[in-house]
Amino acid sequence: MKILVIFQPHLRLIYVFLWGLTVSAMTHIPTLGGLNLAVFGGLFIALAVNGKSPARYCRHWLKLNLFTLFIWLTLSWRLGAQGIVANPAGIELALLITLRLNLILGSTRLLLIDMNESRLLQALYRLPLPAKLRHLFVLTVRYIAVLSEVHKSMDMAMRARGYRAKFNGRTLFLAAQRVALLLIHALVKAEKTEMALKARGFQLHDGQKTQDKSP
Repeated sequence: MKILVIFQPHLRLIYVFLWGLTVSAMTHIPTLGGLNLAVFGGLFIALAVNGKSPARYCRHWLKLNLFTLFIWLTLSWRLGAQGIVANPAGIELALLITLRLNLILGSTRLLLIDMNESRLLQALYRLPLPAKLRHLFVLTVRYIAVLSEVHKSMDMAMRARGYRAKFNGRTLFLAAQRVALLLIHALVKAEKTEMALKARGFQLHDGQKTQDKSP
């Protein structure tokens, strides 16, 4: 039972934060490589035990490493006297960044593997944080999920009407429209949330009210 206590959701959030700081300070590439193998091996075992498909996790991993690909393209070369030449220091730095990012991603996925939105919100409320900061985190988690659902609905509706993304002006125009609609939806949600909070007596601007009342 004591072992289960130290793996409570709010404690795991603290572990993720502290582990991220530790990984960010690591510079030994073989150690980072070994930790990556161990963490991702443990992650795939945990996915199999929990009956979850690794496909969704692989998609997130590919998206992250698409970002690291641009890091490699930026740092792995330099302009020298003979033109474009390899940059060993840049290659080492790109490898270090890639290993750190993958280790943090894999560790976060492993520690929070059974954490859904509800459990995450409950864990945030148990953290020793100021009340308004906890409230901000809760709104962030809640409305990222809401906007993600709206984005998926828009994507399904556009595909049902025959839309296919291409590298042309129309695709860029429709992408800009989607971003604008998401921002409008977020603004409407924020306004409704603020109205609901004020109706329940939550004061968003205590300091401003105090200044207004002062002579």
